[in-house]
Amino acid sequence: MRPAIFFDCDGVLNEEPGGHGVLGPDDIRLIPGAGTAVRAAREGGYLAIIVTNRAQVAKGFVTLAGLETIFARLRALLAEDGGIVDAIYFCPHHPERGTPGGATDFQITCDCRKPGTLLLRRAVDDFGIDVSRSMLIGDSLRDIGAGHAMGLKSYGVRTGFACRDVERYPDRTLPAPDRMFSDVGEAVAFCVAHP
Repeated sequence: MRPAIFFDCDGVLNEEPGGHGVLGPDDIRLIPGAGTAVRAAREGGYLAIIVTNRAQVAKGFVTLAGLETIFARLRALLAEDGGIVDAIYFCPHHPERGTPGGATDFQITCDCRKPGTLLLRRAVDDFGIDVSRSMLIGDSLRDIGAGHAMGLKSYGVRTGFACRDVERYPDRTLPAPDRMFSDVGEAVAFCVAHP
């Protein structure tokens, strides 16, 4: 069984664009050092797996095909610095129903939308991941909540929401990151040095 570092996307690997989020490939702007960080994770013996909420699909801002072009751009930019991603797991759902122009099939309550753990559980099953030696890096309390629910060491970064998104968390029992880092590069360096 191999360990993994699970990465959130927006605010961790690429800049958090605000508004409705990343709506096309041109909206992807890497956080400096993100590709190098993913490469360092893999060189350190970890799988590099992205787990991301993509409510833009449910809200009708992005199609599944459009989402694939966004992920292709992200992969390509990370790979320029040797950052090869092993897999991307995404949740296209959002519980808000009746959004004008939305994709009603995806307007549901689900277990994959973080802080739900289904994306992480799928990755663990698909890759035979050793959870006890794995970590999660996120910029949102939803990331930290999902990681803790899986028993993962869960680290926050000061980019993106910087784990201050209290109003976005679905309940008031707020998780706290195990440790905070300035960015994904610093977080990965810690993970590799402290397995």
